[in-house]
Amino acid sequence: MAKKHFGKHIREGVLIIFSVLFALFINKTAENHKTNQKKEIAIESIHKELYRNYWTIKRWNEQHAAIIARLDSLSSGLKPELELKLKQSDFFNMNLLIENGGLINSMLISSAWEAAKETGIFSEFDYELLQSITKAYDFQETLTDETIPKIMDTYFSKDAHRMEEIDLTLILFQLQMYQLYGHETLLLSFYDESINMIHENTHLKNMIYVDSLKTYIEK
Repeated sequence: MAKKHFGKHIREGVLIIFSVLFALFINKTAENHKTNQKKEIAIESIHKELYRNYWTIKRWNEQHAAIIARLDSLSSGLKPELELKLKQSDFFNMNLLIENGGLINSMLISSAWEAAKETGIFSEFDYELLQSITKAYDFQETLTDETIPKIMDTYFSKDAHRMEEIDLTLILFQLQMYQLYGHETLLLSFYDESINMIHENTHLKNMIYVDSLKTYIEK
C-alpha cells in the first residue's frame, strides 16, 4: 500500500514538474515571439528611415557638387561675371553661389534609431547589423552637429563679410564645401551598407516599396 501511494506521489510530482516546465516553455516562447515582433518592427522603421536619409543626402550631394563646380570655376577665373557680382555686394552673398537653392533644404532624421535605443530592442539585433547601423547614425550625427555648423559659423562670422577679405572667405568656403561633399559621400556608403545588410538579414527586400519610397522622397 505504501509503495502504491509512493508511486502515485511520484507520478503527481512528475506531472507537476512537467506542467511547470511546460508553462515556462510556453511563456518563454511567447516572450521570444513578442521580442522578435518588436525587433522586426524596429528594423523596418530604421530601414525606412535610412532610405529617407539616403535620398536626402543624395540630393544634398548633387546640389553641393554644383556649388563646388561653381567655386572651382570662380577660383580659376572662369566666372568673371559671378566674381564681379560677389565683389560688388556689401556682404558675402552666399545665394549667388548656391543660386537660391538653399545650402541645406531638408532634414536628416533618427527617430526610429533613437526609439530602438530607448526601448533597448536594438540589443536584439544581429551584431554586425548593429555595428553597421550604429556607424551610419554616428556619422550622420557628425555631419549634422559638426560639419554643417562649421560652414554656418563661417558664414555668420563678421570676418566673412569683410569684403576686402572676400577672396580668403571664398577659399575657406570652398574647402569647407569639399569637406561637406566628402562626408556626404562617405555617409551614403554607410547608409548603403546598412540597407544591404538589412536586406540580407530580413524579408525587407521589396523593391516596389523601395522605388515608391524613392519617388515619394524625390517629389
